Amino acid sequence: MPHLRTFRRLAVLTEGGLDIYRNKTAMSLLRFRPEDVVCVIDSKHVGMDLQRIAGVGQGIPIVSSVDEALPLGIEWLVIGVATPGGFLPKNLRPQLYEAMRNKIGVISGLHESVDGDPNLVSLSARYAVELVNLRKVPDEDQHTISTGKARSVKALRVLTVGTDTNIGKTTTSLSLDRYLRLQKVKSRFVATGQDGIMITGRGLCIDRVISDFCGGAVEKMILHEAKGADVLVIEGQNSILSPCYSGSALSLLHGSCPDAMILCHAATRTMLRHTDVPVPPLARYIELYEAMLAPIHPGKVVAVAMNTSELDDKAAAEAIRRAHDDTGLPVADLVREGEAGCKRIADAVLRVKRKQPSRRAAKG
Repeated sequence: MPHLRTFRRLAVLTEGGLDIYRNKTAMSLLRFRPEDVVCVIDSKHVGMDLQRIAGVGQGIPIVSSVDEALPLGIEWLVIGVATPGGFLPKNLRPQLYEAMRNKIGVISGLHESVDGDPNLVSLSARYAVELVNLRKVPDEDQHTISTGKARSVKALRVLTVGTDTNIGKTTTSLSLDRYLRLQKVKSRFVATGQDGIMITGRGLCIDRVISDFCGGAVEKMILHEAKGADVLVIEGQNSILSPCYSGSALSLLHGSCPDAMILCHAATRTMLRHTDVPVPPLARYIELYEAMLAPIHPGKVVAVAMNTSELDDKAAAEAIRRAHDDTGLPVADLVREGEAGCKRIADAVLRVKRKQPSRRAAKG
């Protein structure tokens, strides 16, 4: 599993919009590493209050261009958008070129590799600056099959699973891991996508691994990261019912063999993203995730993490109550409810851990 360094002095490029779904990489950085974000580049929102627009990033300025960001002391330009298919939008390229001409490195988590753009490659060589591709997968992670070995680790494995793509699995995972560590639990976050890697500086983008070996790459990470941990919080990807991206979700489920799953759901999502397929009931997802795992490992969905960002407080509380009534499980919005929401989900996870006394405490 590759270990990447942690990048500092970041300018985050979101040009054209600051919604939480299109710019999920940007939102993750602003929520979990605001101290490393110098500014956001978005000409549509110059000078506006980032906290008021996006709900994160208090005090971080929004500027119009790389030229305006340079005097602030930036060292890296991060592509903050997430596009269907992972293409690099044409309107972002001039900003990337300008950054490199000023010896600012470029970091991308998109499928369309920045090192595949001849102009960027040429500028990288000319100005001796780096192009960092977070989705680059080492050859040794491309040819391993999963065989259920994740079941053998002593750490409790907790996987965030989803009703759809792009609904908050990374946010839920990072929030839970952070809360557990504050409670002195030996928890470790396992990054399986570009956002998790950008936050923690380690991990592997499993959706770039050849499909036959995706589960094996996950299993390899689990075996590695379990050393010295009592709990592994595994960053979920996509959804097993998504027509767009179900393959990586199933590989992650089988490769990690979770003991506990947290079902993540966007309260206002009625159709699966990028499709005309209705979102099934939460109970149906719980049934399917558990059934798809059961022949390999008896993991259960133990809680529901709700994304209520598009609702007011009253409607959010009603959505959380309704989800609890529908599933009989603890339900929380870890962002809106903060520590109280994290505690509700963490308690559900730790109940599973307490029921497995045969597992030795981690050493180290």
